[in-house]
Amino acid sequence: MSDNLEKFIGKNREAFEDQEPSERVWLGIRKRTAKKSLIWIWKAAAIFFFLSSLFLLSREIDNRQDLVIQKEKISSDFKDIESFYFQMISEKQTLISSYDDKKELDYAYEQDLQNLDAMYEVLKDELRSNPSKKVVDALLLNLVVRIDILNKELAKLDDNTAPEESKAVSI
Repeated sequence: MSDNLEKFIGKNREAFEDQEPSERVWLGIRKRTAKKSLIWIWKAAAIFFFLSSLFLLSREIDNRQDLVIQKEKISSDFKDIESFYFQMISEKQTLISSYDDKKELDYAYEQDLQNLDAMYEVLKDELRSNPSKKVVDALLLNLVVRIDILNKELAKLDDNTAPEESKAVSI
């Protein structure tokens, strides 16, 4: 069969060559080639979108890892400082409780310490959820204020228990 077709095309070759496809055929060819070029544009856009998404995702992962490292560093640094201040507070509270003359104690300072303790717990929760230098500074200030209150109370007790001679002003 292919031999017959080849013979037919060979005999009628000149009749085929002077014929041109209609405008409708050419229009269909142009539409197909235009669609193929648009497909390549869409493929390129999809690849670009995919790669840029991967890049942004990797940066976000790096940022989260940096935040975790920063949280751990803030937490470990703060724990050392916190233990130092708690030790000082504990020593001062022990000194206050060791005074024999507890009649002179003004127990209002204990209410202040309880309020500071409540604020400290709120700040500590904030540090766990959102560690930042401001929160750490607020926690440290809270501890310093506690120590100051205890120092003032110790000074009152020292003044009240000092011998009467040392209280007198000499001229």
